[in-house]
Amino acid sequence: MNLLALTIGTVLGGSSYYTGSRSVRTFRIRRYGMRLPARVTEVDSRPVGDEGGIEDDVKVRFELTDGAAVEAATSISLRGPTGLEPGDRVEIAYHRSHPRKVVVLGYPSADGVGLLGYACVLFAVMTVFFYWIGLSLD
Repeated sequence: MNLLALTIGTVLGGSSYYTGSRSVRTFRIRRYGMRLPARVTEVDSRPVGDEGGIEDDVKVRFELTDGAAVEAATSISLRGPTGLEPGDRVEIAYHRSHPRKVVVLGYPSADGVGLLGYACVLFAVMTVFFYWIGLSLD
C-alpha cells in the first residue's frame, strides 16, 4: 500500500509539473510577449475526445523588429476547427525566453490557462496527500 500511494503521488506530481510549466509558459508569452503580425505556414488538425472535437497546432513565420525571421509553433493547441490555412495572416504574441513557441491571438486555446492553473493546484494538493498517506503507513 505504501508503494502504491507513493507511485500515485509521483504520477500526480509529474502531471502537476507538466501542466504547470505549459500554463506558465503560455501565460508569460501572452502577457509579456511582443505583438507581431505573422503568416501561417502549417496547420495540423487532429481529432480529440469522444465528442468529435478538433485541435489545431499552427506554425507561423514572422519577422522580429531587428529583421530576423523566426518560425515557431503554438504554445498550446487551438480549439478547432480554426479555419486557418497556410498563407493566412494572424497576430501573435512572442517572447524571447521561449523562441520556438507563440500564442496566436484571437483564437481560443485548447487548454485554458486558468483551467491548467487550477489543475496544477489540485495535482499538487493530491500529491502531498498521497505522499503523507504513504509516509504514515510505514
